[in-house]
Amino acid sequence: MTTNIKLKQLELLLNDFELLSKTALVQMQITTKLLNDNTIESLYEEAESNEIIMDRLEIKVREEVVFTIFQFNPVAADLRKIITYQDITTNLERIGDMLLNVIHFLKKTDLSTPHFEPIKKMISKMVQYTGEMLRNTIFSFSNEDSHTAYEVIAEDDKVDELFHQISLSLQEIYADKKLNKEDIRNMINVNAISHNLERIGDSATNIAEATIYLTEGKDIRHGNKQ
Repeated sequence: MTTNIKLKQLELLLNDFELLSKTALVQMQITTKLLNDNTIESLYEEAESNEIIMDRLEIKVREEVVFTIFQFNPVAADLRKIITYQDITTNLERIGDMLLNVIHFLKKTDLSTPHFEPIKKMISKMVQYTGEMLRNTIFSFSNEDSHTAYEVIAEDDKVDELFHQISLSLQEIYADKKLNKEDIRNMINVNAISHNLERIGDSATNIAEATIYLTEGKDIRHGNKQ
């Protein structure tokens, strides 16, 4: 009887993780759409609703993890998986926060000006790469696929490189230009967008590292290969 209850509790954790993952992916889709057209008001409303869902799910999973540990005293393998659920859930919730930040900054940014065209392309690439990392890191955990997790970690270098390129491009664009209020606002917003996307890549990497720990028992964080 206790075993059946424990299995149901683990299934609850899985269901909440799947819903949280799907909501994070929807937020990424909204971000992509707003990058192409930031005047669609309904998408901002949808994004705010999704953020509430993700916050509540993160709290729910945290409570379920604590309940499961104290109620069922799980064996080492189950305990590692349960703790990994909480770690990954926390990172997904952070990704949700950062995507909402990007969405808010997109609303206040004019990327239509000609000198911003190269930067918009780089931001589009960052969104593409982080979206792929998010999908793949969720897949790697759901399927306990460490091979895909390692690929996610490798992809983060591309996101970091674009982040630095955008920073340099902003310096070049505004180096010899007299700035007005709109220029300053756009510069700050673009920098914030790229910074949040870079952090999304980091959180996707964290999930991949947690998957490797779950599947291989190896902690590779901070360059630790033991």
